[in-house]
Amino acid sequence: MKRIVALLSQMDAAKELIEVTRKKAQTLGAGVTLLYIKEERLFDLPIFGEEEPTLAGALEYLKALVREAGGEEWAVLAYEDDPVDHLLLEARREKALLVISDFEGEVREDLIERCRTPLLFLERGIVHECAKVLLVFDPAYSDADCLPLVRKILEAREYSAYLDYQIVPTMGTDLSLDPMIDTLNVEVQIEEEVMEARKKAFEALCEKEGLSGTFEVGEAGMVEDILARTAVEEAECLAFIVEDHDTLLADALPELARKARRDLLICFRDHEA
Repeated sequence: MKRIVALLSQMDAAKELIEVTRKKAQTLGAGVTLLYIKEERLFDLPIFGEEEPTLAGALEYLKALVREAGGEEWAVLAYEDDPVDHLLLEARREKALLVISDFEGEVREDLIERCRTPLLFLERGIVHECAKVLLVFDPAYSDADCLPLVRKILEAREYSAYLDYQIVPTMGTDLSLDPMIDTLNVEVQIEEEVMEARKKAFEALCEKEGLSGTFEVGEAGMVEDILARTAVEEAECLAFIVEDHDTLLADALPELARKARRDLLICFRDHEA
């Protein structure tokens, strides 16, 4: 059976996470495992009052919330510390289709780097019904094989596509050589050919998928470019379709996750689902 693993860090975000997960589970026809991780530095749960709750008490509280939401068949688990390790183990064991998380900070960055399952990060306190999604494609490729899953997860009314091709200035391998200029000219020509091929592939993808697309050329400013395009498009959610964990877009994801202030869906093409 297809499953979603929902990862919870803050007890006061539980109702929000459970409700979003319930809707995604209905859409995807998936079962759910709700995973709560108690970390000492995060364990400030005003909902329980002044007394520090036990892990067992937190677990019973979550089970009650899940029953109220109609999730009688959900699995609800609670652990102490090491949220990423627990999540990765559970996602592999369940062969998870999707991970939904409220985690922020270092844990979020660690998840981005290590998790191979599609990740949906929820921005706290916003409306999670996305009318418009900006699909950000990796400059390292132009393919839409993740797109059906992304569309099914987000169920937005409108999608637009964006590819920010970053020009990274390079120099000749040996600056002492007299024909350095010729070497640089060859590098520039190769770069332009690659960029043009990426642009054509992206435009063909947009035409095939019926997407309005924007191809831009930037210089080492991917985070700023993506945030600016998000504002122009008035997108309520960002979906990143990433080649692998070693591309420029993958490197930009942690900073984007801090600054975007929107729900983020990340789908790596090498995902395990």
